[in-house]
Amino acid sequence: MTEQNDLKAKFKSMPLKKKLQYIWDYYKVPIILGIILVYAVTTFIHGRLTAKTTVFRLVMIDSNVNELIEGSLLDGFAEEIDGFDPDRQQLVLDADYDLSSESFTVYTIEQKLLAEYNVGSIDATIAPKDEITKIAKTQAYGDLSDLLPADLMERIDSRGLEIIYNQYEDPATGEAYEYPCAVNVSSSPRIQEGFTEAAGGKHSYFDGDCYYAISPNSEHLQNSIAFLEYLLEC
Repeated sequence: MTEQNDLKAKFKSMPLKKKLQYIWDYYKVPIILGIILVYAVTTFIHGRLTAKTTVFRLVMIDSNVNELIEGSLLDGFAEEIDGFDPDRQQLVLDADYDLSSESFTVYTIEQKLLAEYNVGSIDATIAPKDEITKIAKTQAYGDLSDLLPADLMERIDSRGLEIIYNQYEDPATGEAYEYPCAVNVSSSPRIQEGFTEAAGGKHSYFDGDCYYAISPNSEHLQNSIAFLEYLLEC
């Protein structure tokens, strides 16, 4: 007890600078840990408060798009979504999927894609015919005749837009049938407009025809349908 009193008396008699040095020497570990904890908590809270909810995610496969683009195919679409709040919501264009080469990396990308389709994190896809046809065999794309409103399907038919059909065999009954899984959107002025690199160069989204497909378990089905209408409305 006497020793504690002596320490208290000694501490009180110290100048402020020495008091601060004394505190740092003896308590720097808990002080540092406390600072780290406060930083982690505030960062987590800030992240939760400022995080945006994705209301539509479009994946492009084997496109010419890279990360250095000014503007996006989704910019104009954001202006047409009723109730869209850019401060709290976002539209995502994810074009980091290149399946055009033959390597182990491609296999990894394919597995990642399939996993994302299964959990419904991809709402819609634009890709060349070969990739759409291959991926459709995994049932990653829904039946457009079921997903789309009848008037939109009629519009697609009346404009003579090419449709890709996927053949499917019901494992329960063994019955085989085919359904429309993607529509050619290459003639859309929004697609034909292409994009501008940050350096100013103009590029087409794809070198050839491209097709639009909707995930059957899309979390934002209405926005997936609305985006197709957006592409075809011009």
